Formats: sequence, C-alpha cells, structure tokens
Amino acid sequence: MAAGRPLPPIAAEPGQPVVAAVPSKLTGSKVTMDGLRFEGIVDLPTADGSLKALKFTMDRADTDDFLLRAPAPAGRTMRFATDRLTVQGDVAFYATRFVGRLLGVKITLTPDLPFPDGLPITSPVPITFTEPAMELAFVSSDTLTATPALKLTLS
Repeated sequence: MAAGRPLPPIAAEPGQPVVAAVPSKLTGSKVTMDGLRFEGIVDLPTADGSLKALKFTMDRADTDDFLLRAPAPAGRTMRFATDRLTVQGDVAFYATRFVGRLLGVKITLTPDLPFPDGLPITSPVPITFTEPAMELAFVSSDTLTATPALKLTLS
C-alpha cells in the first residue's frame, strides 16, 4: 500500500487517565475489529510528559491467542494470556505502533508515519489482521471477556 497523509491531531478525551511512558505489547494470531475507525493522533498524559499515540475506535475486537506483556515494577513483566480476548462496547485503542497483516500484506501504523492509501479510515465491515503486534498505551471498553480465562503471570 502506498503512503498517504498523516492522520489528524485530536485532543485527548476529558478525564483521560495518566498512562505509562512505556506501552504494553499485545500479540496474537489474529484480531478482528468490527466498526473500526481510525480517529487520529493524540498526546496522552504520562507522569513525565506525554506519549503520542494513534487512536482507533470500534464496536468490538476479538483477539485470538491473546498475550499482553506489560512493564511491572523492579524491571519485571506482567503477562496476561488467554485463548480469546473480546472487548466490546465503545472500544478505544491508543497505540504507539500497530503492525499486522491485512489480506497477507504487512501494514505498519505509527503516529509519525503517513496513513496508507487504500486502508479505509472507517470500515463498514469487520476487518481481520493476522499476526497483530501492537504497542498499547491505553484501552477502554464497556466489556472485556476472556475465554476460557485470563491468566496473569509475573516474571
């Protein structure tokens, strides 16, 4: 896909909580997003300044073979894992980097890269990315469901 234009800058939501300066890393075998819309680029507050992130919203996202690695105190890592994680209802993802394959084509999105021509800003149909790898700064949704269960380990 050819390079296009940057996404527009947008304001953080009122009441946006402070986020970690180092994003968590989400991986899976695939993520399917319903009602996907790329909103723009937002500066999220951190304890020491701000973090630039892409904001994209959706009605629902299902991630198969979900694994989230989040920084923990003392240089440790928290690992959240489940076979399938579903977030739904007023979903917003804030990512400093999104990599995935759409119809076999590798797509990389960051706040500093132009948005690829040919990738819809809003999708009326569900979109599935295989091999997703996201650096997530913040996620919000009405409901989060892990199937069969969400496992937490600290290493």
